[in-house]
Amino acid sequence: MLNKISVAAVLIILVAGSAYAGIVAQTGINGSFHDMNAVAGATDDSMKRTCVFCHTPHSAQDTNNAPLWNRNTTTFDSSTYAWITPANAPITIIDPLIGPTRLCMSCHDGSIAYDSHNTSGATVGTVSFGAASTRKISDLGTTHPVGFLYSDAQAARPGELVDPATGYIASPSASMAANAFDTRNRSALTYSSKKIQDTLYGGAVMTCSSCHDVHNTVNAKSDTGLTYNYFLLAREEGSAICLSCHIK
Repeated sequence: MLNKISVAAVLIILVAGSAYAGIVAQTGINGSFHDMNAVAGATDDSMKRTCVFCHTPHSAQDTNNAPLWNRNTTTFDSSTYAWITPANAPITIIDPLIGPTRLCMSCHDGSIAYDSHNTSGATVGTVSFGAASTRKISDLGTTHPVGFLYSDAQAARPGELVDPATGYIASPSASMAANAFDTRNRSALTYSSKKIQDTLYGGAVMTCSSCHDVHNTVNAKSDTGLTYNYFLLAREEGSAICLSCHIK
């Protein structure tokens, strides 16, 4: 009887583990929020492929921005994405959709169904994010700017941004005691091996990928008891993702 109970317990643990694979940070693309086969309401791929919603080994999009890209890029004009930069810190936006940001927006601006793929024009589904969805971004004017040189931002805000050779903050987190660290002089911070400059487009330009790991492999894990996963390269706790760049 005891053996049967033990076996049943193991099976429950295994099933539970597989159910959360992909949702938890660093567990890979399968089952993650970027696995369209697992998204409620989406039309899944006929062969249950995960990567095909974005990538294809053959007949990919012929563009410098696209890594074997299997989707149409955003149909929105770049003028849709504009920011009113603070008067005390003017920053030139080179191209708000430069590099991987344009690829992110092929889903996240809602102009193209996120379960659509194949460059021939075939559409697997017509599901879009919808105007009420928090994941649909048709105007980046209310988001953190992208498409600017990190060095320009440093020049505009001297002493307020870290050297891009700095790694993302591995600690602190919200679970630490108040005032246990000094985020201004950073004497007690520890850093991951992932450096900010590694995520800048061309080693210079801020994009969506400067904060997010779309494949759910090297993103930060949350503290015990918290289950968020926004593919961030540093934790939300203690605002580690913000303080990785901003000295506050």
